Amino acid sequence: MSITKLEPVRFGDFLLERKAIDEGQLLDALAEHWMSGARLGESVARKGYLPSSEIERLASEFENLNTVYV
Repeated sequence: MSITKLEPVRFGDFLLERKAIDEGQLLDALAEHWMSGARLGESVARKGYLPSSEIERLASEFENLNTVYV
C-alpha cells in the first residue's frame, strides 16, 4: 500500500464541490473575508448565501474528511 499525498482542500472549494454556493458567491464572500478578517463561513452567512446552521453542518463534514490511501 502506498500513500498518495493529497493537496489540502480549502473550505471554499469544498462548498463549491458540494454545490452549496456558486463561484461568484465564493468570490464575493472571500472578498469580505479578506477585508474583515472574518472566517469564510461567517462571510457566507452574512452575505445570505447559506444559513448559519447549514454552514455549521458543512464545516463539521469538512473537518471530518478522511485521508485517502491508495
